[in-house]
Amino acid sequence: MKTIMVPSRLWYENTERELTFPDRWEVTNLTSPGFEKPGLNPDEIRAKVFSPIEGPSLEKLAKNKKQAVIVFDDMTRPTPVKDVAPFVLEALHSAGMKKDQIRFLWALGSHGAYDMINARKKLGDDIVENYAVYNHDPFQNVVRVGRTPTGVEVWLNREFMACDLKIGIGCITAHVHVGFGGGAKLIMPGVAGIETINQFHNQLYRDQARTGLGNFDNNIMRAECDAAGDLAGLDFKIDCLINRRGQIANLYAGPFRSTHTAGAEEGRVNYGIPYSGGYDIVVCNAYGKANESAIALLLALLTMKPGAQGIAVLISDAPEGQVPHYVMRSWGSDYGGRHYTPRGPGFVQLLMKKLIVLAPNPDRTSLDLICHVDDATIVKTWDQVLRVLERDFPAKARVAVIQDGTMQYMRMQ
Repeated sequence: MKTIMVPSRLWYENTERELTFPDRWEVTNLTSPGFEKPGLNPDEIRAKVFSPIEGPSLEKLAKNKKQAVIVFDDMTRPTPVKDVAPFVLEALHSAGMKKDQIRFLWALGSHGAYDMINARKKLGDDIVENYAVYNHDPFQNVVRVGRTPTGVEVWLNREFMACDLKIGIGCITAHVHVGFGGGAKLIMPGVAGIETINQFHNQLYRDQARTGLGNFDNNIMRAECDAAGDLAGLDFKIDCLINRRGQIANLYAGPFRSTHTAGAEEGRVNYGIPYSGGYDIVVCNAYGKANESAIALLLALLTMKPGAQGIAVLISDAPEGQVPHYVMRSWGSDYGGRHYTPRGPGFVQLLMKKLIVLAPNPDRTSLDLICHVDDATIVKTWDQVLRVLERDFPAKARVAVIQDGTMQYMRMQ
C-alpha cells in the first residue's frame, strides 16, 4: 500500500491522518512550498511584531492612547493568535496602557458566536483570564461610519469604533472571494453589521473576473475591504502565513495595505500548487478551515477529470460541525441567509461522478453550502472511503491528494 499523511484536527489534538492507497494506483501529493516551512520561534515572532515593514512601531502608535481594541480572527481561520498577542500586549503596556484599557474582539463577520473554551484555544489562558474578550454581534451594537466608493453602507462594531487604537491579528491564506484573505478583511466583513456584510457579498456578482481563489491583483472585493479599513481607522495589522502544522511560517506587521500586499505576494508561492489536472480521484483535505470544509471542493473540481468523470473525497473532520453562517448557510428546510442557494438532489452529479465525504462526526446540514445531503456518500473512516473507491476503480487510477484545500490554490502560471 502507498501512504500519504495529511494534517488533521487543528483545534483539537492537531495530528496527522494516514491515507493509504493500493499500489496499482498512481498517487500524487499536491503540497505547497510554504507548507513545509518551519514555524517561527517566539523571539522571531516578537522581532517581527516590534519591527513593522512600514510605518511607526506599535509602541509609538500606542503612546497617549486611551483605549485599545485587538481584533482577531475566529475559529474558521488557523491563526495561532496566542503566539502573537503577548507581544502586542507587551508593546501596549510599554507605552503605558493598563489592562483595563485593552480588550479583544472576535472578528466573526456573520459567523456564530464563540464560548470561552474556544477563546482559550485561540488566545491562551492568560489573556482570557486577564483581559476582556467580546464576541462581535452583527445584528446590533453597530455604528455607521460611511460608504465605500461603490456605495456599500459601512456599519461597524460599536466597541471597536469607540477605541482610539485599533489593532488586527489575522492570517493570509488563499481565499475564494478576495484572492488572499488578510489585511482589512478582518474589518469587513469581520466586525461589520449584517446589512454591510450582505452588501459586501453582493460584490461577487459585479465582475467575477475580478474575484476568486488566488486572484489578488485588482480584486474588487479586496478593494471593498481596503475602503472599510480606511473608514474604520485600522491603525496596525499583523498578517501571518501558516504552514501545514498550523504554525506561523512568517508574518508581516504594519499598515494593513502593506502587510496584505507583502503577505499575498509570499502567499502566491506559500500556498500555490502547480497546475495539475485530469485525475480520476481527488482527495481534498480540510485542515486550516475544517469547519468551512466545503470551500476545499473548488480545488477538487479544478483538479479532477472534466465532464463529471472524477470522484472527489472531501475530508471534513470538524467535531464541532460546520460554522453557522448567517449569510451563506441554511436556517430552515428550504431557506437561509441572503446569499444561500438551496440545492436539490442531483446537483453534485452534474459536476462529478461521485462525492465521498469523510466526516467522523457527520450531521444532516453540514453540506448545505454545496449540495443536497443525499447526493454525497458520507462515511466515518478512511477504510470505508477506500472500500467505496476500490469498487469504482478495481484496476488503475490516477489519484491526487490535496494537503489542505481550504488554504491552497492552483497556480495557473
